[in-house]
Amino acid sequence: MPSPMPSQRLLSALLLLFSAVTCQGVLAGAYSAPSRSNKASTQLIETASRQYEEGKLDQAAATLERALQIQPGNPATLHYLGVLRLEQGQYDQAEVLAVRSNQRVGNNRALRNRNFQLIQAAQKARASGMVPVAGQAR
Repeated sequence: MPSPMPSQRLLSALLLLFSAVTCQGVLAGAYSAPSRSNKASTQLIETASRQYEEGKLDQAAATLERALQIQPGNPATLHYLGVLRLEQGQYDQAEVLAVRSNQRVGNNRALRNRNFQLIQAAQKARASGMVPVAGQAR
């Protein structure tokens, strides 16, 4: 039986990450913005989570990009957007976002490991020419 597509394996991780929005300030480390920006960014991530659950990947990605305008160096938001890009079949973009996240992650080993998993999944998907879940009917 063929192994599941990387995007399917990461689906559970994405949902778990979106549910961990409350940890965003901790994940941001030295790049934390004022609390007002954190609140706005957190609300955008929650909105993106709902959009993702509704299968609106393009809208969720646009929402996460707005969150990055508020906190450009937030490693968690970079990771979330990278996972979405993997789902959308944008493997190069997914890898770049995971690398950017790792450059800002500080001592958060869990997020660093998830970024490495994202990088590996993007490389594997790109090498095998896999079609992302987002490209299939939902």
